[in-house]
Amino acid sequence: MVIGDDALNDSLPTVNSSISDTQKDDSTNQSSLEMMESIIQRLQPQDRHHIRDMIFQRGRISGAMLIMAILLWWISVEKGADRLGDSTIPISQLGGFEFAELSLIVPSIALLATLVMSIGRERGNAVLSNLAGILVILGAFYILEPFGNLLLGTGEMDIQNALFASGRLSLLALLLHFATRFFFEALLLQWVRTWLLSNDIDIFSSNEQNINEGHTDEEVPLA
Repeated sequence: MVIGDDALNDSLPTVNSSISDTQKDDSTNQSSLEMMESIIQRLQPQDRHHIRDMIFQRGRISGAMLIMAILLWWISVEKGADRLGDSTIPISQLGGFEFAELSLIVPSIALLATLVMSIGRERGNAVLSNLAGILVILGAFYILEPFGNLLLGTGEMDIQNALFASGRLSLLALLLHFATRFFFEALLLQWVRTWLLSNDIDIFSSNEQNINEGHTDEEVPLA
């Protein structure tokens, strides 16, 4: 009996570890399935082929907006600083940055805020969402600061210079925001497509079946 009890005790850790691994796998699959459903409900692809087209379109738009932001910065800040009166723009009250530095900092804030916001939304993470809100307000402060300096009479800046300064920062921030957003959505759709193919799941056929059944129920019976 002692030998039997020892054998039973030796087998218990193996059984428990197998159950634990199964529970972990189920929890991971459930979390992945929940996030996948959230992505599909928000972006609303029609089928797997549509997912592939959406990945291509969002990747293309993201790349176009990124190069537009780079060209805008090069033309309006790097080459056009003297013509647009950047020398009259006072340094920032928060951090002591010059306008040339802000033209790089503000788009970076927009990129980071969009990325953190998107991850926080998909993960349901309150801390990341809170951090995204802080970054948004910080970026808005830097964008509107030229008008604040104009109202306070800081430096030799006029309303035209303030308008050009805030306008350039706004355009750079918006371009980086949408470039990051579309690229992140393309990555999410690529993950959904890979997950569906690797698990051999077709959720679109079941959705279409439910829709067809709903339309059938709504049909008026013949007299």
